[in-house]
Amino acid sequence: MTLHGQFAYLPQKEGFLLNNMPRSTAPHIAWMLPLGTLFFLCGILLGRSDMAWLAAAIIGGLAVAGWCLSHGWRRSLAAGLAALSVGMLLCWHAFHPSLPAQGSYAVRATVAEEIHLRKDGQVQTVLSDVTLDGRAAPDAYWTFYLDEGEGVPAWLTPGAQLRVEARVYHPSGRENPGGFDFQEYLLQRGVSIGLYGDDALMQAEARFSLRGSIAALRHMLTLRLMDVMGEDAGAYAAAMLLGSRDFIREDDRAAFQQLGIAHLLSVSGYHVGVLVMLLCLLLRPLPLRRAAHIAAQALVLLAYCCLTGGRAPVIRAALLLLFREWTRYRHRQLLPLHMLCVTALIQLIFNPAQLFGASFQLTYGAMLGLLLVAPWLRRQRLCRHRITRYLWEAFCAALSVQVGILFPQLYWFGELPLLSVLLNIPVVALAGGLMACYWLTLVALPIPGLRTALGAASGVATRLLLGGVRGLAALGPATLWTRQADACTFLGWALLLFGCSILVPARWKRHRGRFVLGGLLLTALLLIPLSETNVTYTQFSVGDGAAAVLQDRDVTVVLDTGEDGQAVAGALHRQRQRVEVLIVTHLHTDHGGGIRALLDEGIPVDICYLPVDAATPAIDVALLSLLAELRQTGTEFRTLSRGDVIPLPSGSLTALWPEAGRVTALHDANDACLVLYADIAGVTMLLPADLPGVYEHYVAVPADVLLAAHHGSKDSTTPDFLSAVNPQVLLLSNASASREQSMADVAGERPLYTTKQHGAITLRFLGDGAFEVRPLR
Repeated sequence: MTLHGQFAYLPQKEGFLLNNMPRSTAPHIAWMLPLGTLFFLCGILLGRSDMAWLAAAIIGGLAVAGWCLSHGWRRSLAAGLAALSVGMLLCWHAFHPSLPAQGSYAVRATVAEEIHLRKDGQVQTVLSDVTLDGRAAPDAYWTFYLDEGEGVPAWLTPGAQLRVEARVYHPSGRENPGGFDFQEYLLQRGVSIGLYGDDALMQAEARFSLRGSIAALRHMLTLRLMDVMGEDAGAYAAAMLLGSRDFIREDDRAAFQQLGIAHLLSVSGYHVGVLVMLLCLLLRPLPLRRAAHIAAQALVLLAYCCLTGGRAPVIRAALLLLFREWTRYRHRQLLPLHMLCVTALIQLIFNPAQLFGASFQLTYGAMLGLLLVAPWLRRQRLCRHRITRYLWEAFCAALSVQVGILFPQLYWFGELPLLSVLLNIPVVALAGGLMACYWLTLVALPIPGLRTALGAASGVATRLLLGGVRGLAALGPATLWTRQADACTFLGWALLLFGCSILVPARWKRHRGRFVLGGLLLTALLLIPLSETNVTYTQFSVGDGAAAVLQDRDVTVVLDTGEDGQAVAGALHRQRQRVEVLIVTHLHTDHGGGIRALLDEGIPVDICYLPVDAATPAIDVALLSLLAELRQTGTEFRTLSRGDVIPLPSGSLTALWPEAGRVTALHDANDACLVLYADIAGVTMLLPADLPGVYEHYVAVPADVLLAAHHGSKDSTTPDFLSAVNPQVLLLSNASASREQSMADVAGERPLYTTKQHGAITLRFLGDGAFEVRPLR
């Protein structure tokens, strides 16, 4: 069957046919844009490396030559290569921008987003209209720490204009395997530099700033909604209308994520669709031409894009809706797939980094599901009654979205919400009604009596919805924990999507079940943890903390977790691994605070080792509650002192410190921290944690690899200690440039690998005493 014939059976009203062109050329033209878009996407995926521009130039030259010298399908291939070259060049330019030199500057800027205050006192926001020493600069991500007992200045709100002395830095990329890519995250938001510091912070003289004015308006509306609806309900209204999620509680966000309905809290196509629906209801009684309707929609959507801060999902949805309306107005019927391709190209041309974000992938995955899977499901006509037919169509829409986002969901979150399909049907309907109430409340804010009544009603409805979400989340995990999606999962997802779609040719229809079953089986492989055969040690980059994972075949040993634990917990979650042995060298949060992340991710821990007499006066008492919570999950606790041994498949871990009688009763936790001597596959490692230099002579034994004590502190890892250990390789976990330089001076000619410079550092044990060092950067 020809490609045109595959779509011949589709009803005209669904807009799947191309008109105004010969039937013989329609199939060829129909797939030029999707295939060109596919080549363009591949170019972006390949364009991040430093030398991508050279490869793009070569491919572009071949494409031009191929176009000029060939005909037919070869010319189409040349066009695809040209799209590939353009994608590579745009991505290379996005990830290698021209940036101001790092250093201290006098900064003038406008606060463009909400001020976010972390628990540790760090203030975060985005600045626009930035000038550095009077010269224009790109948007900046600004952070600084408040002094103890100090609060954020009252005038420092979205839209405020400021002057400050701050240090410019270039955001780094991924520091840990599969971890958070800070540079990529900022580029997706249109930010390319970072600012740190608040010296001489003061309010600047007022100048007109469009982004600042919009940010101030958004902040004012958020506060007004919270005032008339109540703090909790108003925070949800602001999140679902304006994209301001900073006021939503962390536990509520986790509950929505657990139930698979977190998309309601992020302004996206669904929220734009509700706005357009309300606008159409408002415009319907008016005697306006179709063109005037489209113009009104365009103006409202443009204003909404600006009000939400130009968020990419809002722009994507607005482009899709307007493009659909325009094609209907022009009496043109295009494949909805073309609309997806056009909107994706428009956005990626301006910001290629969006392709690497979860939001972009989830949005277009959901749209693919709705366009390809939902029509086939609806044709099954399993229900004849009017009400049940509506419910069936809602179920088909929810299921098709779940099929479309299956791969990005498994890749980014490593879990599958079990109730999302069933919950999304009633919750989306309720949320649509709530958003209508929110818009009415927002419009009525200038009217005192009306805003109070609408705000009270909306607040009650919101609290009822929140009560239901919290109650369902409290019942227990409603997600299926999987490994991170891989190439095999992508193949399974593609088979499942194709098998459930309208694209299956007539001669293959009898094989639908095989496609679907094969896709489900390939995807289900993620539930099986991979059997490890390698032996590795990874020192994660966690700032001035410590976190490492020793993977000895199928035994996972975690040696400290860092302060927030995200690096370790994320790595374990992606591989669906449990922790057989957790070792907390001492009870300071920079070594054990990450236990919180292990608990939140639901990662089982079999045994936790602590140093003997770990609960000394000089500990971080917050860790005691974390240890108690860990004990409640069934973890067994043991203590270690000098001479104790932990056997492993390829060797052992031996405790060298603390030793009974060598430490005073009122010692600091660092004085009695666990010092471990690892003998793995013939390679020896000395891991002294935060041991002060005064105790180093008790643990000075020769080793092939040495982890610098106390993050390179000047009082630890003394020259005498280093000479006694005589390591081949020296590792340093720190975030301080001065300590890095000091340790480099002490190391001399020895190879020094630091997490600040190299990111995560992995040692791969090859057997018979051989090993290799693989820094991430």
